[in-house]
Amino acid sequence: MHKAIPPSADAFYQTHEGQTCAALLRERLHWFWPDLRGQRVLGLGYAGPYLAAWRGRGALCISARTPEHRPDFSSNAGFSPHSASASAPEPFREKAPERECLVDPYALPFDDGTFDRIVLVHACREADQMVPLLRAAGRVLKDDGRMLLILPSKLGGRFRQKNTPFAQDVACSRTSLRRTLGHAMLFPERRDEALFLPARQACASVRRGRRSDIAGKVLSPGLGSLMLVEAVKDLFSGTALPVQARRPWLRKILCPTEEVSAQNSDTPPKNATYRPEI
Repeated sequence: MHKAIPPSADAFYQTHEGQTCAALLRERLHWFWPDLRGQRVLGLGYAGPYLAAWRGRGALCISARTPEHRPDFSSNAGFSPHSASASAPEPFREKAPERECLVDPYALPFDDGTFDRIVLVHACREADQMVPLLRAAGRVLKDDGRMLLILPSKLGGRFRQKNTPFAQDVACSRTSLRRTLGHAMLFPERRDEALFLPARQACASVRRGRRSDIAGKVLSPGLGSLMLVEAVKDLFSGTALPVQARRPWLRKILCPTEEVSAQNSDTPPKNATYRPEI
């Protein structure tokens, strides 16, 4: 059976549904971080349409595309390396985004602690790459910075958004995402959800999308297609290796330790120091 391939991010966000989806999520992003004046914001993955929530409001926004969202230089979609040239066509100069680059998401070309805020959207497609990606993003995040992830929910999120780029992103549940963030030395603080209906119904208009999200949060909380999770650095989440592995309680009963055996047999345990009697 033929399976429909979701459109690319460039193609989707140029449609009416994509622009409405970005507008709805920008409202949620602005609810998380209303004022970012004088702060540096990094959008990792394909975050250009969402950084508009703070662009032009005193924040320095940089969009870092991953290789999966490499721009198509053969068409007018996306940016061109010669967009600043006077000989470039007019569509390139009008659509060329500012402060946008193509990066390796696991080796970001930024110094440690560069950004105050990081937004991850359409950044990862493989579950086993989530921790290295979050570790790389956490490196360039300040110690008091905050990170916001936009991911499809495991409860049918990818299926309901099958005609959008979210269908190719990693889907997580609350428990699995909390575990993944812990492995990446991050801690989730706040969360929200959006798009309870498929994009074709929810993104018909901004007003309809708002109403459906409000009704979904009241009638079916936890069943949104997308999860928005804010995380902070958890510097104390890394634990040292134990000196001795814990023994199950049943094994303690069946196989007593050497100290207990030595006491019962009146023989000193191994590595015991000898003290002469006075």
